[in-house]
Amino acid sequence: MPRPFEKSREIGGPDPIDVGVSDRRLPLRALVPRLLRRRAALGLAPAIAPAVIFVPLGVLMGPAFLGLLSPDVLVHLDAVVSVGLAALGVFVGMALKLQSARDRALLGAGCVESSLTIAFVTGAVWYLLTKWGMPLTLPVPLVALTLGICAAASSAGLVEASSDVRHRTATRIADLDDALPILVGGAVVALVASTDAPRVSDALVWTGRTCLVGLTIAVAGWLLFERAHSDAERGVFIIGTLVLLGGSAAYLSASPLLSGMTAGLFWTWTPGRAEQMVRESLRKFQHPLIVLLLLVAGASCRPTVAAVWLFAPLVLFRLAGKLAGGWVAARLLEEVTPGDLGTYLVAPGLLGIAFALNVDQWAGARGGTDILTATVAATLAGEALAMLLVPTKGDAPTEATRTEATPA
Repeated sequence: MPRPFEKSREIGGPDPIDVGVSDRRLPLRALVPRLLRRRAALGLAPAIAPAVIFVPLGVLMGPAFLGLLSPDVLVHLDAVVSVGLAALGVFVGMALKLQSARDRALLGAGCVESSLTIAFVTGAVWYLLTKWGMPLTLPVPLVALTLGICAAASSAGLVEASSDVRHRTATRIADLDDALPILVGGAVVALVASTDAPRVSDALVWTGRTCLVGLTIAVAGWLLFERAHSDAERGVFIIGTLVLLGGSAAYLSASPLLSGMTAGLFWTWTPGRAEQMVRESLRKFQHPLIVLLLLVAGASCRPTVAAVWLFAPLVLFRLAGKLAGGWVAARLLEEVTPGDLGTYLVAPGLLGIAFALNVDQWAGARGGTDILTATVAATLAGEALAMLLVPTKGDAPTEATRTEATPA
């Protein structure tokens, strides 16, 4: 029998962003504010807000400063970035295991919230770019929609052993609102990567092909690692399947996030232990891949005029979209009030940076770098806003206090 998921070791031993820092026995816990320990994305273990640490480090190591990550190095890392994006998509897909009606209701609320955020940011940026008349290589609606998808994802704080119903519900919704941006982002990547005049119908067809490719690779990998004779052989098959997911998506100018999510969904819904085996193998590479993506994203940023102009609207209208989306989504639930949910969703996640990095792979000098730089800066600003707006554990009422406050 394979080792339990919780006991599997990460390559190189535990690193500073392991979930173990929340252990009360570790002195590091006292040095790390609770608001900085978040989930990077759906399916990933909570970490110490990795974007806050590793994105500035990537900027420092990039061509503008130390030059350790030179443009040639970044070009050679493109293949590894595609594999990392596919791994992130796999984690998202494997976490979409909806076993109850409540989970499906929370997924619906997360999709409503993320779709409203996309609509808010897309409409506002589209209007502003039209008024500014800023010269862009990519079409203005495509730039606006890309930024809307980058702004849609949310991060979630740690759910500790407390009875804070609002926090637990908001955490799950923040997890589930990653699925819709990945699905819509598959069509956007197809539009960005198109060398001809992009058409929506072609992008939708290509999105279906991306899902089909991911499903085909997932089935092939499942037939291999389900019948492996040893843990080492199974690990080789799983890593090979992951590399094939990222490499095929990059070769086809498709979205590795969507391809990986499709594979993760298949492994989750397939009878047997496929999900457990994949999770055990990929968990060893979870944090190194996250660190790599963030370092490359930071090193790829360029402080252009367009990025500076897009930064403030992205932060402002993302905040407005999250508050409005949370207000509407809370109407579908009973555990959280409309005024609370949007506040919990202010913190951004890793998915926005990952998607912007994927767009930068194909757009680059045509506007992808501007989108990536604005998204990275808005993510860091969103983390700062979350520290001010998100209620702490002591501020949030628990079920016990609500019961005491409710008259008989």
